[in-house]
Amino acid sequence: MSIAVSAATSQLGKIIVDILHEKNLSFVALVRDPSKVRAGVETRKFDYNSDAATLAASLTGVKTLILISSGDVIGDRVLQHKNAVDAAKQAGVTTVVYTSLLHAPTSEIAIAGDHKTTEEYIAAAPGLKHVFLRNGWYLENWTGKLDTFLKSGALLNSLFGAKVSPATRRDYAEAAVAAAVLATEGKPVKAVYELGGEAITLEDLTAEISVHAGKEIKSVVVPVDELRKQFAGFGLPPKFVEIIASTDAAAAKGGLYVEPTDLIELIGRQPDNWKQHVKEVVAALPSA
Repeated sequence: MSIAVSAATSQLGKIIVDILHEKNLSFVALVRDPSKVRAGVETRKFDYNSDAATLAASLTGVKTLILISSGDVIGDRVLQHKNAVDAAKQAGVTTVVYTSLLHAPTSEIAIAGDHKTTEEYIAAAPGLKHVFLRNGWYLENWTGKLDTFLKSGALLNSLFGAKVSPATRRDYAEAAVAAAVLATEGKPVKAVYELGGEAITLEDLTAEISVHAGKEIKSVVVPVDELRKQFAGFGLPPKFVEIIASTDAAAAKGGLYVEPTDLIELIGRQPDNWKQHVKEVVAALPSA
């Protein structure tokens, strides 16, 4: 195989695996638990918490590594990423395609620091090429909570009407596969892509949800300090509260906005229609 995808059973990873499989590409899925990968896919054990020498053995024959950022936001993600990058160097991997965060070097979102440091570490690795896919927010980060919004009648936020550019996981997954294929085949590929879909506001989103749900959902805007209090009151760990609050604060300043140019360039089409996505998610709800 020439392509490997780490965290292959994550929400993004599963879709990337599906696309690679659909395209009949030669690849290997890297996971902590190989039994969780779909049938017919070559798997190798790969735990970000393992040392580089152990991980390198799982990268034998790999030319391009799609390195999906660790979902362990409580743990030491930078160390986990460094383990994977060091393994890639030891195994002779040519290119790392890393799923980063939109505007990572300047973003004020709490998790941005991990991405910035990881990007710098990869870029400094001798002999290792890179493609940084700076993904914007997943549309599913909001539509995955539709049942909660429908029960409360509100989407609590601190964006103050700012535009955001979310895209579906499928779009980001297709972009990752496209970048990996270009790199593997030695075709031109940029070192950095700032990825996002059509620009919308949360007022646009709640209005569209309301249309399909038959119930009014409002975008309820509060100052970010009040947002922190509200989510802390729900019993969330402080680090999660800060991620939510800092994301909204950054988004209010345009931190989750980008033109869809780079995403269109990689996937070769317009991003998934967000209104259609909302319609489908609402229709799939048990109460719909």
